[in-house]
Amino acid sequence: MDVVKLGKALRNLLERLDSRLAERISPRQLRSYWSYLDAGERTELLDALCATLVKRQVPVTGEERDILAGILAMYDNPDARHTYVKDPEGVLAKLNVTSAS
Repeated sequence: MDVVKLGKALRNLLERLDSRLAERISPRQLRSYWSYLDAGERTELLDALCATLVKRQVPVTGEERDILAGILAMYDNPDARHTYVKDPEGVLAKLNVTSAS
């Protein structure tokens, strides 16, 4: 896995989703996502982000879904404790994909 590519892809996705996430989660939780990224805790960030997108039905565009699918595909053998990262098909199927951002 290319961790630099993964980090850049996660930053891109988080920047795109930031304002919509802010409407659904606390500022503290959103800051923790950025902290995960800044600390290099990419898998923890991805798992938490997927959980939020699925459970809170945060709207995502088709392009954002595709970015997320690409990120999830970077994990060929995820740790079982990362519930969402280990089930990419389930995550993608449960996303609230909209035509507008």
